[in-house]
Amino acid sequence: MRNMQPNPPFFGASPVIRMSAKTLLKDLDKDVLFRAHWKTGKNAEQLLQHLLQDPRVLDSMQPLAVYGYFPVVPEAGGLRVAGKIVWEFPLLKGKRFSDHYKDSSEGCGILALSAVTIGEEVLSLSREYYQRQDYAEYFLLYGLAAELTETLAECVNRKIHRELGIKRSLRRSFGYPACPDLSYQRSLLDLLQAERIHLRLSDANQLIPEFSTTALILPEADPQHEEEKDE
Repeated sequence: MRNMQPNPPFFGASPVIRMSAKTLLKDLDKDVLFRAHWKTGKNAEQLLQHLLQDPRVLDSMQPLAVYGYFPVVPEAGGLRVAGKIVWEFPLLKGKRFSDHYKDSSEGCGILALSAVTIGEEVLSLSREYYQRQDYAEYFLLYGLAAELTETLAECVNRKIHRELGIKRSLRRSFGYPACPDLSYQRSLLDLLQAERIHLRLSDANQLIPEFSTTALILPEADPQHEEEKDE
């Protein structure tokens, strides 16, 4: 199925989005937190409330995000992004990520990009818990921070859906099978001017701070398929 050609409200990178951790907490998927991160359903709500009794938990999280819309053209198994950057994609089950776009003779497609982080201070707090041998709190905080990062990414994704007037998208991230080349993170961050939210890369192209994530978001036209996430 080929992608839609929606009209984005702008091209390039958005202004910085700032949210409070308390606001983000309202959208938290507790079932994922309890079962996927904490590996428990028993007394999980009490564990969460106990963790949140320390006001530093939410105070240490500073959710920031940027996103943007960029023209793309298929090019030899990849995509030319913003007329200057080429990202290549491998065949996965007989298809490439770039195959979702029409032939370049039919014009440009639109690709949305996002980058989110909840900052570095939460890592300092988790290290403090660990050094004090508060291993339970360390484990709980680590899982909460990871899931709130995903919550923030989902909030941005929904904003993109609203702006493009779509209900479904394909969401992929570099480092996963469909987009394995982590070195492309560098040009993604450049396109989004992600230094504005204090995002940077390690020598191995890993995102710093740790509780951060980026995404490529492809508007999906097929109403028969559910929205897909990273695989």
